[in-house]
Amino acid sequence: MNINPVSASFLDQLSESAAASKPRETVFESFSDFLNNAMDTASEMDAADKASTLELLSGQAEDLSKLMLDAQKAEITLNLAIQLRNKVLDAYKEIMNMQV
Repeated sequence: MNINPVSASFLDQLSESAAASKPRETVFESFSDFLNNAMDTASEMDAADKASTLELLSGQAEDLSKLMLDAQKAEITLNLAIQLRNKVLDAYKEIMNMQV
């Protein structure tokens, strides 16, 4: 088994991609802004996943790992959106069951 050393260009490429993927720092005015931003992010991830899948099906995809990453990101953001929805509904039901 031959193990090749990591090249400097690969490390540069890795650091550039890490810098590009730093989380956005946003300040939310309200809880609804937070939820709207979360839903927008989920929509963006879903659109990226659909675009990658379309590239694969049309034979234009060169990097299968990018396709898989886009699919995983879309799945994770969808799961997060579902969990947020469930928590908000649970909180609403709890508030509605409170006696005044």
